[in-house]
Amino acid sequence: MLQTRCVLIYTITFFLLMSFLLFYILGAARYVTDFEENTCDMTYMFEYPQYVRISLDNEIEEQYPRYELYAYGEGFVTEKLRKMYFSGIPVLFIPGNAGSHEQVRSLASVSLRKSLKDRTPFHFDYFTVSLGKDYSALYGGIKQINDNYVLIQGVLMDETVYVSYCIQKILSLYKNAVDNIILIGHSIGGIVAKGSILMTSNINATIASIIITLAAPHTPTLVLDHTLDNYYHNLEKRLNEIKDAEISVVSIGGGPRDILITPTQILDPAADINVISSTIPDVWKSTDHQSILWCKQLVLSIVRSLFDSVDYTQKPPKIFSKAGERMQALSYHLLHRTSGKKLYPYKETIQFESGGEWIENVQRHYTWTNKNLSKKTSSIYLMIRLNDQPEYLTIDTVNLESKDWLFACTASSIQGQSRVCKWGWNLTNRTRILPDPLHRPRKTVDLSLQEIKYLGVTHIIVRITPNSLEDYIAVNVDLHSYDTRLVPIGSTLKNLFRKPKIKRSDVGHVRYYANFDNAMNVVAIEFKVFECTDPTHHAIVELLEPWSVGVTQIQFFTVMDNGPKTMKVQTKYKYSTVFPSLRITLDPACSYVININEGGIIDRLSCTVRDRWYLLYTTTISILLLFLSTRINYGLEQTPVIVITIFFSYCYDLMFELLIATAILCVFTIGLCSSVIFFGSVAHNIAVRFLARAITFSTTWSDWLLGGLNQLPFITTIFVLSLIPATCGALAMLISIFLYFLNLTRMYEDYLEELLMASLQHFNWMGRFRSTKNNTEKQEDTRQKIFNHLILFILWCFTAVPAIPSVLVWAKNFSYDMRLSTEDSLLLQSWIILVTCSTMGWVQISSSNHKVRSQILSSILCFLGWVVFFMGATPHPPFYQHYMPPIVAGATALITLNYIFP
Repeated sequence: MLQTRCVLIYTITFFLLMSFLLFYILGAARYVTDFEENTCDMTYMFEYPQYVRISLDNEIEEQYPRYELYAYGEGFVTEKLRKMYFSGIPVLFIPGNAGSHEQVRSLASVSLRKSLKDRTPFHFDYFTVSLGKDYSALYGGIKQINDNYVLIQGVLMDETVYVSYCIQKILSLYKNAVDNIILIGHSIGGIVAKGSILMTSNINATIASIIITLAAPHTPTLVLDHTLDNYYHNLEKRLNEIKDAEISVVSIGGGPRDILITPTQILDPAADINVISSTIPDVWKSTDHQSILWCKQLVLSIVRSLFDSVDYTQKPPKIFSKAGERMQALSYHLLHRTSGKKLYPYKETIQFESGGEWIENVQRHYTWTNKNLSKKTSSIYLMIRLNDQPEYLTIDTVNLESKDWLFACTASSIQGQSRVCKWGWNLTNRTRILPDPLHRPRKTVDLSLQEIKYLGVTHIIVRITPNSLEDYIAVNVDLHSYDTRLVPIGSTLKNLFRKPKIKRSDVGHVRYYANFDNAMNVVAIEFKVFECTDPTHHAIVELLEPWSVGVTQIQFFTVMDNGPKTMKVQTKYKYSTVFPSLRITLDPACSYVININEGGIIDRLSCTVRDRWYLLYTTTISILLLFLSTRINYGLEQTPVIVITIFFSYCYDLMFELLIATAILCVFTIGLCSSVIFFGSVAHNIAVRFLARAITFSTTWSDWLLGGLNQLPFITTIFVLSLIPATCGALAMLISIFLYFLNLTRMYEDYLEELLMASLQHFNWMGRFRSTKNNTEKQEDTRQKIFNHLILFILWCFTAVPAIPSVLVWAKNFSYDMRLSTEDSLLLQSWIILVTCSTMGWVQISSSNHKVRSQILSSILCFLGWVVFFMGATPHPPFYQHYMPPIVAGATALITLNYIFP
């Protein structure tokens, strides 16, 4: 009865874990597939692109044979570059891991075209570095994988030093006419850009004036070796030096479409601007990890910001020396553009023209248009009175091209029968341009009237110049109180028990808001028209995340597409005191029924996968160590360990990762057992053929030799360890895992042989009664031994994850050097211990009767498991991932000692 109950509990637990894993997989699938269509325009070259090789000193060239420096040119420009004639402002582009130096062509070509079109008295010279050949042929589509996943162990520092040499070389080409450079880095190239300034020399404000990073992982999600950990920490320690040197830093991310670098990762504490592409004025499009380099809308914004950062008064023209002047241009184009495509000088006060037409409307909500207005030769001033009005004012304009158009003033002069203003305080810098589904120029502003601190202010003025009146213009005015415009967000759970809350807007209303709950990370929005006089009506919803980049997503709701649409929080912080919100812009000609609810469970899980997937690695290692501790102390009550682990997971918000990691281990174990049973002979044949090719023997001799090596583990260990000084320790670790798998298949075959012999003895009635008990005990011992080795093998597999990127880097650089000289020393020592213990067969869970020693070893492993588990609750869990191999190596050493000295 008790056994049946235990089987039932285990079965229910298994199916519950599989259910969680299924939902997690669905959430992961939603994350990598559910994003907006790429609507970026492609950039095109001015003429055929050319790359002129620039040689560095012979000593540097010999030291870094994999890397190269190029200058980009098109058409007639190329001839000047070949003669090493450079007269522009230098820009160095640094590609990401496995990225091509040719990725600079979009920025360079658009920049060249703009300088020729605008006939500017200067131009930009674009340089680019090649940081290794494209190695996609070696391992398929790995080129597209994030730099956090394919880690350049140690090579990162080499790239940083080489880029610093390139900067010095580029500046020397200008013969002291130029003393600083602009750095643009894509992906890990953005980290190298900062590192080349900070970590290879004493920082100097003249080295770099602007650093722009594109989809750079300023916060990594996988730190699988100590080298990268040191690199990031050393970089973080010196970030303040960038600000002290007044270098302008901009970090640009791709947003929801970039599934490799999330918006949270692009947040750079040293950056003056952290922004994602969907927020940038006139871009408003999310880009993936590669299209961020060629998206025409984004490239144009970057190029315009660079052109407006140039001081024309200097001879020759240079980038502004003062950070404030540079940031004025960068902020205007990349963060808060209020008017045209060129930086417009802002005036604090404006004198109004005499003879203009002053119109005052005392309604709280109205729309002014020039539809029935005769042609005007003077400006029109729309007056919005502030006396006894609500605390907020929203003005939404369509086709208003005036650069200075919004003012606060005191109406103290008399004109006709009304009071007017002679001058006003310019509020245009508080306005912003807004995307429009009909592609019309659109400007908007939200004013808190309590913040208008100018003395004696009586009116807000909208100025419409005669040039703007040539087209149809609409000005929507909406005075409102914040509390009356809040739209409730329904909870999925609460909607099951009561009618969901909805909000109906009134005709004439423009602005509404919705505030997120602390635990909410995705919402579904739907608009239904209740009453409308505009057949082309539309609504705009903006997701605001106040702690990071402002607007992070924009959704349009039109006649043909009214939802529901999901919007996901991009950069949510667990312990933040401010929460995301929605800013809704409605068509005032319509009344809407607004329905906003928390997103479905799959959408919410997709956010969890995006933000927390990397926690599964340390959690899985922790579970394996805890399970290993129970096997060493086999037979004793293990409930306290399980209860304490569950308690810790609840307290540190790791319960979900604990369940998913456990489910992954269940599936992995089933797959491993199936592989041992059905593919053992396949693995053996692979090993035989590889050995035959390696030593030019026949497969028969190789099979015999492989069998002999199985009986002589010492020789196998010497052979595998000998690969380390010739190649790398990571390769030896992966080979040892394959050999461990072969050992598991042999153990299973021996177990089958024992079963067969036991069944034959069963028919021998003379010895049946004497051998039955011994056979049963022997079979049980064999089963337990196989089970123990299955656990150890799974632990080996997950521990070897950091070895994969090392092997990939070794394969990439094999043509230059057979030995991976930059391998992390701590990992190398861990691989040596693990390889030695596994190939020698010393990793055995002893069945010794020394219970006290077993309990001590079990407690140590349990403690290590909890320590690893707590690493997932630290502020920066990825920076503890590279400790997994040393911890497992230490645990392995203890298990080995326990076995060797019985």
